[in-house]
Amino acid sequence: MSEKDKSASADSDPGLEWAKLWQTMAESSNRMVEAWSGSMAPFMLARLSEKPGGFGDGNELSAAIERMAQGPRLADVWDIDRKMALAFGAWIEMRQRLASYNAVAAAPWPEASKRFYETMSATGSDGSPHPEWREAFAKWSEISNEELIRNQRTDGFLQAQKELLQAGLKLRSRQDDVAEAASAMLGLPTRKDFDDVTQQLTELRREVRTLARQIRDQKSEAAR
Repeated sequence: MSEKDKSASADSDPGLEWAKLWQTMAESSNRMVEAWSGSMAPFMLARLSEKPGGFGDGNELSAAIERMAQGPRLADVWDIDRKMALAFGAWIEMRQRLASYNAVAAAPWPEASKRFYETMSATGSDGSPHPEWREAFAKWSEISNEELIRNQRTDGFLQAQKELLQAGLKLRSRQDDVAEAASAMLGLPTRKDFDDVTQQLTELRREVRTLARQIRDQKSEAAR
């Protein structure tokens, strides 16, 4: 076998092709990490040094990231960098909304414990025997359910639940944008591509069923 044939055989080797593909993907990932670290890391460290309290200090950090990412776009700035910044800001906002929701959702438990303690104390103060554990547990379930239902009907709980849901949807949308940009950068099919193929396949199946129904009806009419 000549040197030319050996070179052609090596180029067509599937293992070599996979190795080249993985090397290209690794180089792209390294460039993406370098761009992210070079542009976002100094900004994050500066903001955290200004606010030692970190992410718990209102929504200022996520708002600052949003303003920075939505600013003017230059031709030499990667779009993946901007989308990752937006996803990071949405993640911070999601953590804050979750903390607010947990605080509102936990509010009924102290009141329920207080009512249960007062009820149990009043039961034993008049000389009557203390209820057995089944009765006490039933009373605790009744009191806690009343407090939970009362809390879930308040405007504060509904507002916290609404904000948490909106923050979760926003974070999911930002994550999808990052995934779309990363897939496009690496030359991989995106979820939108799969959705388009799925929609086309569904429409094709619907058309095939319609044609099959028409053919069946024509055969039935011809057989009469």
